[in-house]
Amino acid sequence: MENQMFESNEERTFQYQDSLPSLPVPTLEESLMKYLEAVKPFLHEEELERSTAIVKTFGQGIGKQLHQKLLERAKVRRNWLEDWWLISAYLDVRMPSMLNVNFGGPAPYLEHYWPPKEGTQLERTAIAVFYMLQFWKLLRKQRLAVHKTGSVPLDMDQFRMLYCTCKIPGVTRDSLVSYFKTEAEGPCPSHLVVLCRGRVFTFDTEYEHHILTPPELLRFLFAFPYYTIYSGNVENVMKC
Repeated sequence: MENQMFESNEERTFQYQDSLPSLPVPTLEESLMKYLEAVKPFLHEEELERSTAIVKTFGQGIGKQLHQKLLERAKVRRNWLEDWWLISAYLDVRMPSMLNVNFGGPAPYLEHYWPPKEGTQLERTAIAVFYMLQFWKLLRKQRLAVHKTGSVPLDMDQFRMLYCTCKIPGVTRDSLVSYFKTEAEGPCPSHLVVLCRGRVFTFDTEYEHHILTPPELLRFLFAFPYYTIYSGNVENVMKC
């Protein structure tokens, strides 16, 4: 499993971040052409002709002014699109993030050698959490290999948002906070939050700087349902 996570001892995960080029701004003509190509399969011939005329008018008029503003924005931002995308596609969305936005994440693929079986949910959870923590550790140590296109490094900054990051609900717009740090940058949260029968439990996933083993994680996971049934005090939570 560890070999499948592309571990690297030669390059640090975030070592190229400061040297990456800024996101280029496509030409106005290129953007308008891509728009027409994108809507073409959904329009009838007359609708396409009307859309083409509108796009042409836009490109010769206010489109030039808006494109100039975009170029000005790109002069002072390394990524002129990132904040807009984060706000529009994530923070302003007024529906549950789970399934609608956050529908995937790092996890081991177990089904090919451990078919689903009744009564193994917590065991599977412990193993899944263990390998997710291994991935977290790779990021902390900056040993996750840099993703590249050929020999050109790609932006790895989004990996910082996989762990120790929380979206705080707001009325019309949510906010995002991240407490992730590499080991070189300092300590960061290592606890796990477990929701069980309407109660919230938390425990540290490390002991003396070592990640807990799957059996140790399983011990905690087995204990939480017990406390929800037999403990009348919500503060009576299992601790390390």
